[in-house]
Amino acid sequence: MNNYFVFGSNVTAKADIALNNESAKKLWKSFCYGCSEIEFCEGHTNTFVIGEIELPTLSDGKEYAISVTEKGVAVVGANYGGLMRGFIALIMQIQYNSLEEGKEELKIARSYFDSRYKLKNRMIHICVFPEDSFYSIKKLIRFAGLCQYTHIVIEFWGMLKYDCLKELAWENAFTKEQARELVRIAQEFGMEAIPMFNQLGHATASRVCYGKHVVLDQNPRLQDLFTPDGWAWDLTSPKVLSFLKDVRHELYELFPDTEYIHIGCDEAYYYSDCEELRKQLPELLGTLTEEIVKENHRPMLWMDMVLEEGKFAGHTAFGKSGECEAILSALPKESVFVDWQYDVKKAPIETLEYLNSFGYDTIGAPWLNRQNYDAHIETLIKNNMYGIMLTTWHTLHGENGMPAVLGCAEDLGAITLYWSKQTHTWGERNTETATFLRRISFEGNTYDDSGWKQKQVVV
Repeated sequence: MNNYFVFGSNVTAKADIALNNESAKKLWKSFCYGCSEIEFCEGHTNTFVIGEIELPTLSDGKEYAISVTEKGVAVVGANYGGLMRGFIALIMQIQYNSLEEGKEELKIARSYFDSRYKLKNRMIHICVFPEDSFYSIKKLIRFAGLCQYTHIVIEFWGMLKYDCLKELAWENAFTKEQARELVRIAQEFGMEAIPMFNQLGHATASRVCYGKHVVLDQNPRLQDLFTPDGWAWDLTSPKVLSFLKDVRHELYELFPDTEYIHIGCDEAYYYSDCEELRKQLPELLGTLTEEIVKENHRPMLWMDMVLEEGKFAGHTAFGKSGECEAILSALPKESVFVDWQYDVKKAPIETLEYLNSFGYDTIGAPWLNRQNYDAHIETLIKNNMYGIMLTTWHTLHGENGMPAVLGCAEDLGAITLYWSKQTHTWGERNTETATFLRRISFEGNTYDDSGWKQKQVVV
């Protein structure tokens, strides 16, 4: 008995018409080492079939099911996202007998398997900095898709050109057409793209440790949009509220299919230190989030400002005693709580359990640390919470940033390459990550573009 489905340099698949897109075609070719092209003809919704094979049964709660025999391969998805993740899991199993031109022969081992994800909503938050090239962000979004995240939150740090205020963007910021391309790529990879614009703190659109301010460094006359320190938006100003609404509507147009908008609301230093402003936060944040719900979107918020400082040992919290629950009760039930906790490395994460007790959809947000995200995963699963949002900030281009993104995805149940081991060292994850990046470098690489860091040696 042949233990493989064998194919050559040209393949025809019957598939959901939505899968007939640029990303799927290029993924097939790249995972076939550049040796096989795929053509799609219209098949049944949420299916992908090559050859003669029965469709696998999709069990309740599964995102996809895959069957491979010597006669063909078949993928069934619960929806397009599940189908795409199943397609990705399938092509990761492709091996080769010959890559010689004119004698191309590739294969996939006989198998049956379905999705094994531990959480339904698996999100990743990425930042677009002025130091990032457009190509690097495209590859990063594709990488997240290969890691089988369901949502990607994209935060432009002064890197999107808005119509409502030109000073929101640095000179090299992306155009709206470029932003639409990023959203399209995310959608083709089966992810929901979520816009983020911080509507309280982080109003500089720059890291505070470097002192840059995207608006005031270009036009100091716009100081009246901010608190005196420039770090936070002045939500007491009708002018600011109208302006933030304009920003949101521009983002809704660029991200037309998203259910959410992430509005940040973390680390608002001036509000924390000003008793008068703190007392207004329930009304200010309540009004802001209710307006977003009226705009048919669900607001996502970081939770550090509404967790009582000192109440949860070892956890991050900046709220004041007696004030936090007033803010929480002012937020509409459509709100999604996103609790970032980077120093907790053992379950349970107390703040997650506390926030979940209020009945809101609650998401845990770790950073790039194995013990930290494992503690989140354990707490989230045990309490049947809404999902996880891995944060990355400025560290993706460091030594272990992107391998950790893959590591978290695998711990969440993502399928990876056929040669991958079940247990990993950082070094092994580095080789997997490098392989992933080669598979999604559709435009080709220069030395600076290859891998996840521009230079090996900084001189």
